[in-house]
Amino acid sequence: MTLTHISPLFLPINSSNDLMGKEIIQFTADNYNRIAGEALIDAKNDVEAISAFLSEYRESPLTLLAYTKEIERLLLWCIHVVKINIASLRRNHLVEYLSFLKNPQPQKIWCGPKVARQLKDGSPNPAWRPFGSNGLSSVTTNKAITILDSFFNYLVQTNYLSGNPLAVERRRKKRNRESPRIIDRYLETDEMQAVLDALSEYPIQEEDTPFQVTRARYIILLLFYTGLRIAESANHKMGNFSQREGNWFLRVIGKGKKSRDIPVPDELLKALAEFREKVGLPSSQPQFREKTPLIPMQNLTQPISARRINQILKWAFRLGANKLEFQHPRKASKLRSASAHWLRHTYVTYLLDSGAPLKVAQENAGHSDVGTTMRYRHIAQTDRHTATKGLSLKKRRDPEPNQSREIPDIKRY
Repeated sequence: MTLTHISPLFLPINSSNDLMGKEIIQFTADNYNRIAGEALIDAKNDVEAISAFLSEYRESPLTLLAYTKEIERLLLWCIHVVKINIASLRRNHLVEYLSFLKNPQPQKIWCGPKVARQLKDGSPNPAWRPFGSNGLSSVTTNKAITILDSFFNYLVQTNYLSGNPLAVERRRKKRNRESPRIIDRYLETDEMQAVLDALSEYPIQEEDTPFQVTRARYIILLLFYTGLRIAESANHKMGNFSQREGNWFLRVIGKGKKSRDIPVPDELLKALAEFREKVGLPSSQPQFREKTPLIPMQNLTQPISARRINQILKWAFRLGANKLEFQHPRKASKLRSASAHWLRHTYVTYLLDSGAPLKVAQENAGHSDVGTTMRYRHIAQTDRHTATKGLSLKKRRDPEPNQSREIPDIKRY
């Protein structure tokens, strides 16, 4: 029977349903990887095991969304290509699947423009496809591998499976892992200023435009002065600002549900006060346990999504790029590539550049490993460039007889 279309297994994507179960169970095979009767989760089959895994992330919506998407892709491949269930996947299957991620075939069945997963009546949308216009890039494929590795590890740790078919790939990747790369996706001060200037000059044509522009400026300054992850900025409230002994902090629950208090500089307090006054909030400073979202919709009661925040910043960065296009085309192209996470990199970069100790930068950014913070080594590039500038093949003129060469003071080193 020729495959004509593929239906989504999750409606909506962050919830399991009967459709997933009906599709998977009919393709059981040898179940060689199952540990009979010893599972630490109440799962009699793959469907229940998958549901148990996804339920672990109910309180982390963005993580749940990413994990569900990758598991759904794997399941669809199992159902429509190899006709095998999760407990029967072997190493060779996963090798084949990783190649499939980069080039899903037939493309017209697996790839297409982004559309809603279901129609207005709740039924699956026949125009929906598991992939975009092409397969996954190398970066996105690596993310998919990481997610599936976590999924299989969970099934092994709960004794549902006896082994992780991706574990060999994981060990090989670890042996061949390159040394940590230097972070270079950050914005310089003139690039940041070009974006802020472009927002200040943006023409007001519609009634809601002043709010959109004011909020865009506030988002840029909020992320620059706090280093928040985009999900953190979407999931907190104005009440997360607190004052202790005259100093302001922003309390954040970040990755791994770890809490950290980010010191708030005076410049951010000014930007915050300006935003609150312009959008009509009752006070220039956040009130105790205030429920207003940290980044609100225009009604000031609902938060905007992480995806919307990134869209706003992409728009603002394009405005800045247009402003730099004529005199600084390279900076303009850089701004067009920038995303919300670049502001987090910029925060750590300039925090270290201002003289903050490595430990302070690590704690402010919420890095679990100081090695991550140390990747921001590009802050020393300017000094190194200045020190190297005098390197030349030209013969140096010897000093005059009565002149002596400077002897370096060892204490300086």
